[in-house]
Amino acid sequence: MKQIYLLLFGVLFFVGCHDTKIGYLKTENASYGIDSLIIRKELDMTNVDDKNRVEKEIPWLTDNIQGVLGTAPIRYKLSGVKAPSVEAETIFLKEFKVRGGGRMELPLYTELPVGRYVVSLYLSNEDYSAVLTDVYTFIVKEK
Repeated sequence: MKQIYLLLFGVLFFVGCHDTKIGYLKTENASYGIDSLIIRKELDMTNVDDKNRVEKEIPWLTDNIQGVLGTAPIRYKLSGVKAPSVEAETIFLKEFKVRGGGRMELPLYTELPVGRYVVSLYLSNEDYSAVLTDVYTFIVKEK
C-alpha cells in the first residue's frame, strides 16, 4: 500500500510540474480598419493638411491594429516586407518603426523609391506568437 501511495505521489508530482503556458493570443480577426497608406514624397504646401504635416514634422502613421486579443504586453515586430527591389527593402527596413498597438511609422521625408511595400507583422506575448502576413500596404507616390 505504501508503494502505491509513493507511486501515486510521484505521478502527481511529475504531472503537476509541467510548464503551463501563460495567457493567450488570438489574431484570427486581426486587421487594420484602413489597410493601406499613400505616402506622397512631394507635399502640396497649399493643402492645409500637408502644410500642417510639414510645419509640425508629423511622420506617416497608420492606425492601431484591431481584433488582436491577448494577455498584455503584446509586442509587435516587422516580420517581413515585399518591396519593389532589394535596395528599396533595405531603405524600408532602415526607416520603418512599429510601435505599441501595431501602429506603424515612416518618416515624413522618406528616402523610399516609388512603389508598393506590403508588410507582415510578428506579434508575441509571454508564451504565444503569431505572424500576420501581408497585413498592410504602404504606397509611395511622387505627388
